Amino acid sequence: MASRAMNRASRLRARTRKRTAGAILVFLGILLWAGTFVLGMTSEELLMDQLLFFAISVGGAAVVGGIILISVTL
Repeated sequence: MASRAMNRASRLRARTRKRTAGAILVFLGILLWAGTFVLGMTSEELLMDQLLFFAISVGGAAVVGGIILISVTL
């Protein structure tokens, strides 16, 4: 009986860690998108086109990964 309760607690901790990691990924992705947008609006010389597209892609992947992690743990 005690092992069943410990197993449940460890599953709950794992679920909480996944949700937290998902929320952090979503936040970092949105932060990367916003930073890219701000730098792109202030000066076009600061960002090359390849770096801009790379930052947008990485930010999108972080947001999608975070959403997947959050939705899997519901």
